[in-house]
Amino acid sequence: MKIIFFGTDLFAKEILSFLLERELSIVAVVTQPDKPKGRDQNLSSPPVKEFLQEKGWDGPIFQPERASRPEFVEVLQRLEPDLFVVVSYGQLLKQNLLDVPRLGAINVHPSLLPKYRGPSPVQSAVLAGEKEVGTTIMEMVLAMDAGDILRVQKLSLGEETTFGEIEKELCNLSKKLLLETIGDLKSGTVKKEPQKESEALYTKKITSLDSVIDWQRSKEELCNFVRGMNPRPGARCFVEVQGKKLLLKIFRIKKSEEKGGRPGEVLFFDAKRGFHVACRDGAIAIEELQIEGKKKMTTLDFIKGINSITIL
Repeated sequence: MKIIFFGTDLFAKEILSFLLERELSIVAVVTQPDKPKGRDQNLSSPPVKEFLQEKGWDGPIFQPERASRPEFVEVLQRLEPDLFVVVSYGQLLKQNLLDVPRLGAINVHPSLLPKYRGPSPVQSAVLAGEKEVGTTIMEMVLAMDAGDILRVQKLSLGEETTFGEIEKELCNLSKKLLLETIGDLKSGTVKKEPQKESEALYTKKITSLDSVIDWQRSKEELCNFVRGMNPRPGARCFVEVQGKKLLLKIFRIKKSEEKGGRPGEVLFFDAKRGFHVACRDGAIAIEELQIEGKKKMTTLDFIKGINSITIL
């Protein structure tokens, strides 16, 4: 079976690595174009391309601006693929492209579809405080993440599990599920289940603009928010330390029994009691953070040598 793989980010890179290890016939890889990154705006390759170059993979790597343009579709048609496998690619595939492979196109989507369609399924589930997540292998259609479900598997989400931690678990789960689905397609035993459109829930791309902490939220909401922003982009706020305004990223918190104070007010900041901040229905205790210009650290390490802090 000849497969063309579409993918861009670290999640996709892990899936692609797994498929190559299993010696599946990947005849080409399609990923996003190199983009400027960082302060110097130097061109940076997507993780999938970097991985293939480091591996010394000798197959074609395509980086079209628009994968569904007729001239690029013709390029893929000449490869005569049996299947497209799409994982976190970042572009919608139009019907002219979906019609190319003999067995169609399948997508790995780390959510329990039809919930959390779109670009941030794992992160959105954590932010919403879901107790159960999962991964779905679906048949691709023209509408976003709306195709028939081919395989699905659920996974419990712990109260303290972060976005990054559950993403790794779902990635490993997706590898096995994808391999089983490809086997179903080879043998002609694949079963399809239509999604319930009435239960569809969509996500949006999450950026640093969405990561600003609102101290008016409850303890529960803040815990979910910090977990959902860990490790990227990091829940953030501005603080004043020794007369300087600095950006503070917060990666782990827990509910505090402390009460009193207005939301955003620092209740305690010392080595004995820790770093407690008031919120709508009480307070939270900050356990892991990163101050602008420094490495990530525990609160106790951060407190050393600092007498006070004010959240702006």
